[in-house]
Amino acid sequence: MTVSVVDVTKEDLLRSRESLLQRLRLSPEELRERVANETATAEERVALERLDEIAFLLGEQA
Repeated sequence: MTVSVVDVTKEDLLRSRESLLQRLRLSPEELRERVANETATAEERVALERLDEIAFLLGEQA
């Protein structure tokens, strides 16, 4: 079994996060509130998971 390794820079992660938030037209706080209140769309829930992954890779608190 072969494992794929993806090399990504800090700049790539920051750019990805900014692009994701722009596409949703929500702040991270608004997105978390929508998910917590169960008013988020499936796309928004997936986006929050991705934002948490990015935060983890950047060494930030999620």
